[in-house]
Amino acid sequence: MTHSGDERILRRLSGGDTDPILVADFQAMSMSPRMSEMLSERIPGHAVFQIDPIGVLSEDRRYVPMPELAAACVDEFLGSGADQGHVHVIGHCSASPLALRVAGLLASTRSVTAVLVNPMWPVDDDVTLKFTEFLSKFGPATHTPPELTTDPDLDMSKMERILLDKVSALAASTGLSGSAGAFSDLIVWYRAWLAFLLAGRNDTQIGLAAGRSAVTVLSDSPSTVAVPGRDEDAYLVREMPAQPVGTVTPELAEIVATTIVPNLRTV
Repeated sequence: MTHSGDERILRRLSGGDTDPILVADFQAMSMSPRMSEMLSERIPGHAVFQIDPIGVLSEDRRYVPMPELAAACVDEFLGSGADQGHVHVIGHCSASPLALRVAGLLASTRSVTAVLVNPMWPVDDDVTLKFTEFLSKFGPATHTPPELTTDPDLDMSKMERILLDKVSALAASTGLSGSAGAFSDLIVWYRAWLAFLLAGRNDTQIGLAAGRSAVTVLSDSPSTVAVPGRDEDAYLVREMPAQPVGTVTPELAEIVATTIVPNLRTV
């Protein structure tokens, strides 16, 4: 994948000689530790990598398809020098499509397990609800979310324009029209999150893309688990205690860590 800047999608968090762990980890707007960071502290001897598409999605391109994001990650990983042994690729919630794509690409040449934690497969409603949530940060959501089309660049352009108009209106109503630019970084981050959800929604071949990788699903609602494009007997489901929606806790990180390394004594 090519893009205009030098942003990387992969960051190595810890050392290790074999059996690396890749964690699809979209940057949340908080200072709370991320799944990748927690796992890097809990699993010694394994190189832990953070897959974070925020930098790529914050650049000039409003939208990058999921296969391109996954290919960029795999290219960087194979050039890291830490790609030996069995690979685990972790995806939490809406990061599951990216994790499954990465696992599928790697599985063509090595042993790989995708671990999907309460996976979510974005649909239209997920994108529009998140858009409405972001829009409401700047006041009552008076705009109707734009109808999603088959042109993701157009969809992203519409959503970004509405967000920018909302910020400008808020700034003007409070007499701060000259400071609307102060929200630019926040708007770019919102745009990147929406683009990531949209890429997941548009990835209709996600199940087939998993290729020969093994798939384990950790779910607090196992009866509702489904991996698109895969039969029920083509993935393992493990039940876990109820988890806060969309939130990564130390307890959840420990469940994931002991799934990867069953006899691990976590720190």
